[in-house]
Amino acid sequence: MILGLISDCVHTKTPEGKIASENHIYIRQMQALNQYFEGMVICCPFVEYNPSKVVSVYESPSISFMPLPNVGGDTINDKFKLLAAIPVWFRSFYQLNKQVDIVYQRFPNNLNIPGFLFFYIIRKKVFATYTGTWPEEANQPITYRLQKWLLKNLFRGPVWVYANGENLGRNIFAGFSPSYTWREWDEETEQVAQRIERLQQQGISMLKMVSVGTLNANKNQMYILNTCLLLRQTGIPFQLSLVGEGPLKESYRQFVKENHLENQVTVVGGLNYQQLRVLYRKHDFVVQAAISEGFGKVPIEGFFHGLIPVLNQSALAPYMVDNGKRGFLFDATDSGSLFQSLKHIYSTSPAQLLQDMISGGRIFAQTQTLENWAEGYYKKITEYFG
Repeated sequence: MILGLISDCVHTKTPEGKIASENHIYIRQMQALNQYFEGMVICCPFVEYNPSKVVSVYESPSISFMPLPNVGGDTINDKFKLLAAIPVWFRSFYQLNKQVDIVYQRFPNNLNIPGFLFFYIIRKKVFATYTGTWPEEANQPITYRLQKWLLKNLFRGPVWVYANGENLGRNIFAGFSPSYTWREWDEETEQVAQRIERLQQQGISMLKMVSVGTLNANKNQMYILNTCLLLRQTGIPFQLSLVGEGPLKESYRQFVKENHLENQVTVVGGLNYQQLRVLYRKHDFVVQAAISEGFGKVPIEGFFHGLIPVLNQSALAPYMVDNGKRGFLFDATDSGSLFQSLKHIYSTSPAQLLQDMISGGRIFAQTQTLENWAEGYYKKITEYFG
C-alpha cells in the first residue's frame, strides 16, 4: 500500500535539496511508519529555508511531498490567507487521493477539518492521531472540540489518542509518541548503570535539571525560572538547561540576566535529537511545567537516559510517573509547589528511591520505542480494515 499523510508539521527544503523540519522526532516517526508501506506521500505546509534554524532531514527515498501554503494566525489578514488556502487544500486532497491507498490524518489543526470532510465523502480508508490533550479542557478552542467530536462519532477508521486507555470508544485507542529506537535504549544501558552507581555513592549533591519544549506561555517555563530564584534563596545548588525555540526565548534570557542566574541557568535554544541525547546524559531530572500537554515526549526521552521526571500534575503526568513510582508531581497553580518538590528531592529522597525510579523508567521506556509504535499502528490498521 501507498500511505498518504496530512499534517500541519511545517517543512522546508535545504540548499542541498533535502526535505527537512525543525520537528526532529516527527521525521523519525514517519520514517519508522513508512517501513510498513511501499511509499508515503506527505501533504504539509512548506516555508523558505532559514539557516538559523536547527533542522533534521528525511533519509527515506520512498517518502515524497505535496507542498501546501503555510497559513494560520490570529490577525484578520491571517484569516483571509487561511480562507484563500482552502481551495488549494481541496485540490491537494484530490491529487493525494489518486496517489495513495490509505490516508493518515494528524489532528488537531485547521487543515484536517476540510480533510476530514473530503475523505469522508469519498469513503477513503483513513486512520488518525489526535496529538493534543484528549480529555476536555475548559479553555479548549471550539475547532479542537469539533475535531474531537468528528473523531468520536463520524470517523471511519482507528484513532489513536493520548489517554490512559479506559472507556475510549468504539474506534479510539490509547497511543504514545515515541522518540527513540530499541537500539538507542540499549546504547544508554552503560551510562545509566554509571548514573545509578554515582547516586548510590554520592547521593544528590546538586539538582541538575533540563526542561525541553517550545518556549511559550503554555509550556510555562517562567514558572520553573521563578522556582530557580527560590532554590537560590534557600541555598540549594542547582543547574537548569532550557532547550527549545519559541516566542519567549529572548524574554527568558533577559530574566536570567536581570536576576543574575547566568551561572545556574542556560537558555540553550534548539537542538536536534543527537545533540539532545548528549545533553540528557549531563542531567539527572527532567522538569516540565506545561499547563496543557497531550503526551509528554520529554519525560519518555528522560526515561531512556535514566533521568527522573518532575512534572506538573496535568493530563497524563500521573500515568507517566506511575503515581510516584517513576517520578515526582507538583501543582503549577501553586507558586511554591515545584520548589517544595525539589527541596524534598534534594534533602530527603533516599538514593534507593531514586535508583528504583530510574530502573522503573527504563523498563517503561522499553515499551515506548519507535519500533513498537510503528508496528502497533500497522497491526491495528490491518486488523481494522481486514
